[in-house]
Amino acid sequence: MRLLQRYITLELFRVFAMVLVAISILLVFVGVFQQASENGLGPMEVLQILPYVVYSLLPITIPATMLLTVTVVYGRMAGDQELTAARAAGISMLSLLWPALLMGAFLSMSALLLTDQVIPWSINKIQETVLLKMEKIFLDQLRNDHQFIDGNSGLAIMVMDMSGKTLIKPTIRLSPKNGETYTIQAETATIQFNLEEQKALIRVTDCFIDMGKNRRTWISEEEYAFPLPMIDPKQKARHMAVNAISWELKRIEETHQQLQAKSIIARTMSLTSGEFSDFTMQGFKDLLQSDIEENQRKHRLRAEYHSRFALAGSCFFFVLLGSPISIIQAKRQFLTCFFMVFMPIIVLYYPISMLAMNQAKNGLMNPSWVMWVGNTLTAIVGLYFLRKVLQH
Repeated sequence: MRLLQRYITLELFRVFAMVLVAISILLVFVGVFQQASENGLGPMEVLQILPYVVYSLLPITIPATMLLTVTVVYGRMAGDQELTAARAAGISMLSLLWPALLMGAFLSMSALLLTDQVIPWSINKIQETVLLKMEKIFLDQLRNDHQFIDGNSGLAIMVMDMSGKTLIKPTIRLSPKNGETYTIQAETATIQFNLEEQKALIRVTDCFIDMGKNRRTWISEEEYAFPLPMIDPKQKARHMAVNAISWELKRIEETHQQLQAKSIIARTMSLTSGEFSDFTMQGFKDLLQSDIEENQRKHRLRAEYHSRFALAGSCFFFVLLGSPISIIQAKRQFLTCFFMVFMPIIVLYYPISMLAMNQAKNGLMNPSWVMWVGNTLTAIVGLYFLRKVLQH
């Protein structure tokens, strides 16, 4: 690397590092406060999730930080006539801009890596901390109140006493919404929260199971799984890696074909038997509802898949836009120049991106192209100002 390009690169890294640290410190408290308020975390849990919150905020802070960095560096160099001197020495202006463009491309790939690999890992770590907190709350409630009731899962537990994590003489009553109610009376039981399977595992010993209608069974040892409260059984799209999204889309497509086949067979049987009233039965409604839900999830996953690449690439396009404008506005203060560039991005780029994502999630537009509309407009404006800089 030649001396001048090395000088510009070091300036970019120095300013970028300082600004990124400052913005991250400001935003990390917002993220930590949000997680603490949503999940009732204490000071120790907040300290545990602090590093993972930083990772989740980096894809948001990196593009804005890089835009401010090129505005500061190239605006100062243009204001101090360093770029004019370089042009007078016969150095192409494009050769002075490629360190920023390369850095923007590198940061775009880094942002994609963060959103695809690091953030899902950090979200899992945050959920593990929340899970430990939930387990503690659960055990404390059983220890103090001798009962725990979860209306969502239809689970009710009453105990005589607690010994560590062991339940003494528990009575467990399960009343699922679409199932048969049964009661378990055991000598002892242990409970364990499993985040990977998103279930609470209860192992009972020397228990009687009352399934109603005078059906009573004695079992020496048995294990039951219940859904965790406050945990969504379906993983959110933004918490999934690209490979996981691809596999989920393939699964949804297979499920859709199976539901379609079941619906066709059921309709055919109803038509051939003349039982037209079957079309209003709950089975047809359940098939239709399942198909609609799977289709909605497919649109959300496809939107997340393409938006991940588009939003990660925004860092490069912000550099393409910010560098020539900061050179043209050399005599202005860098903050004034930054807001001249950043305000249109706030007013136009992000609203267009959010609107495109909303349309893609609803299945109204194809995310493979609509998610790149904001980047395309940014590139057109950036190339226009870059042409002016190269000409004059």
